[in-house]
Amino acid sequence: MTGTKNWPDEEHGLIEQILNGQADRFRILVDRYSPMVFHIVRGFEKDDDEVRELAQQIFVKAFEKLESFNQKSKFSSWLYSLSMNHCRDYAKNVRRQNSRFSEMDDDQLQARMSDSSDPHRDLEKKQAASIMIEGIERLKSEYSEPLLMKYRDGLSYNAMSKRLGVSVSALKVRVHRARTELKSIIENQQDQI
Repeated sequence: MTGTKNWPDEEHGLIEQILNGQADRFRILVDRYSPMVFHIVRGFEKDDDEVRELAQQIFVKAFEKLESFNQKSKFSSWLYSLSMNHCRDYAKNVRRQNSRFSEMDDDQLQARMSDSSDPHRDLEKKQAASIMIEGIERLKSEYSEPLLMKYRDGLSYNAMSKRLGVSVSALKVRVHRARTELKSIIENQQDQI
């Protein structure tokens, strides 16, 4: 990419701002790296809804784990690794449940990831990811908290139930509603673009 030579220095300052309470600045990183994240996710999943959801999960996880980022390395490398690990973990879980996740080995995955992408699709991906943060912020805390615990922290419903003092069935409903509301918020925002 052109014009990216100063990104590492600029990004380290940006990350410091985010960690010091300017959470809205994270949108800059989402805008910048959503094409990369969507490209990675598309190497695992073809369904557009699933792709958007996985990308959202990755950016939520990146935001929540930002303190663990070692600023001696490149943010893009850290985010790439986080994205790949998240997709691989998710793929294992879905495959165990015999869902429709594509059954690709690493060679097929690398081949797909090296394919050139459609510029129109990249723009759509970038727009979808850039409003994801706003969507999460708009969720009620009773929905966003279990959603983040499940996808950011990887907690089981039983562990969440013990921590929050809420039944497993109620938590499943809340996570489902959070995902549904987030999807609706993002779709409404995309319709306005």
